[in-house]
Amino acid sequence: MKLSLAKLPTVVEFLPKLSQEYEREIFIKRDDMTELVSSGNKIRKLEFLLADALRKDCKVVFTCGGIQSNHARATAHLAVKLGLKPVLFLRVPNPKTITDQAISQKCETAEEQIPNGNLLIDKLLGAELVTVSVQEYARIEEIYEEHRDRFEKNGLKVYTIPEGGSNSLGAMGYVMAAAELCTQLNLNEFDAIYCAVGSGGTYAGLLAGLRYIGYRVPVIGINVTKSSSEIFVHKILEIIDGLRKFGIDLSIKGEDVNILDDFSGPAYAVPTEADLECIKHVASIEGIVLDPVYTAKTFRGMLETSKKGQKVLFIHTGGLFGLFAQANRFAKS
Repeated sequence: MKLSLAKLPTVVEFLPKLSQEYEREIFIKRDDMTELVSSGNKIRKLEFLLADALRKDCKVVFTCGGIQSNHARATAHLAVKLGLKPVLFLRVPNPKTITDQAISQKCETAEEQIPNGNLLIDKLLGAELVTVSVQEYARIEEIYEEHRDRFEKNGLKVYTIPEGGSNSLGAMGYVMAAAELCTQLNLNEFDAIYCAVGSGGTYAGLLAGLRYIGYRVPVIGINVTKSSSEIFVHKILEIIDGLRKFGIDLSIKGEDVNILDDFSGPAYAVPTEADLECIKHVASIEGIVLDPVYTAKTFRGMLETSKKGQKVLFIHTGGLFGLFAQANRFAKS
């Protein structure tokens, strides 16, 4: 049912200096260490999704995300390792050219733009890149169909993975991660677990896994997008409902899903100055590197919403490569 692609189990660490500073016990689950090129939370989902692609004898993998998508990069890397062709549909403000500030940095010796961060890795891996506008991205399934024929007419079956790997099958990766956590910590001692919410699959799997095992610890999701929490609650409940086909039969209601909208910043993948300061502070005091898209917003949300004396767990979902595409923000701050 799944492949073994991640380096598991990932460690849980106590952060003594930040705990002392904020007067609460802060632990971190290092899912940024699941691999190197395909590091982060996505690999746990892809162990299930790519196993399904191989089982169905697919030769091409379609997936989508922003131009600096961690999920797209991880999918491309693992697809190549498994002998599959990755085709990445990447959302950009102007699909005719890859020149956005969050995409690349200007070369010092020429006026041309050079790819950076996740996009650079995508190119090194030889992934086929299809840039789509924001408007086109809203109908990505139709865009997939427009490209599927050119592969399948040559006998290459296409497997489609949703944004973030966030469907019920992908969420099984974090059902398993919840079981892993239970062997490392007594979760009954924790006041809350925090994780980023960008497409909903990690949160859904984590919440479902913990509830299935019997833990009631609150799982708090920090919304890093400009979509409302209500949209994510609906999607998360759908994903959890779909887990029934894999034997995870739960009755979870909307009030059981806790998503906070207050830390999303001006836009997806755009950190605030407070987020940048959080990245620098956590790195300089604990040697933990957060990313500007997901984990900085989530870590700051955890610090601002948890209380003194509490014991909290932060799920580090990776994203290191995204830092390099926003290096100019740090140079100015």
